[in-house]
Amino acid sequence: MSLPEEVRVETVNECPIDDIRSLFYAGDWWEEEWDDAILCGIVRNSYAFVAAIGPDDRWIGMGRIISDGISDAYLQDIVVLPEWRNQGIGTAIVKKLMTICMHAGISWIGVIAAPETEYFYRRFGFAKMNGYTPMRYEGPVQRQDEHTLS
Repeated sequence: MSLPEEVRVETVNECPIDDIRSLFYAGDWWEEEWDDAILCGIVRNSYAFVAAIGPDDRWIGMGRIISDGISDAYLQDIVVLPEWRNQGIGTAIVKKLMTICMHAGISWIGVIAAPETEYFYRRFGFAKMNGYTPMRYEGPVQRQDEHTLS
């Protein structure tokens, strides 16, 4: 499937706040404490940030790479607005991100996929990492002091 004619996928550094906010909402990743500076930091501090840009230069999809630029990379925040899905835009975003990694010589590329997106990523060569468990820091462990227990 080829991209719709009016859509282009490119590496970006700019930070259209309303477009980015809409995409984070569409991915169900929005955090209420995020402000404009955080959103722009996400774009500017990523190893690479790719946007699918539709009519009127509006961002309709995005994805980024988190990496040291040498050995490992993670694909992150890949999302397309619901009204633009199933038109090859997500595929074009992932292909662009993978090309950036390969050109940099980065071949260890990870992604944490939601269960419903596993098939999508498998088409690019991703597979479950048997023997490994993705983990996320959830904050300090709350434990009671043994001396206060009676």
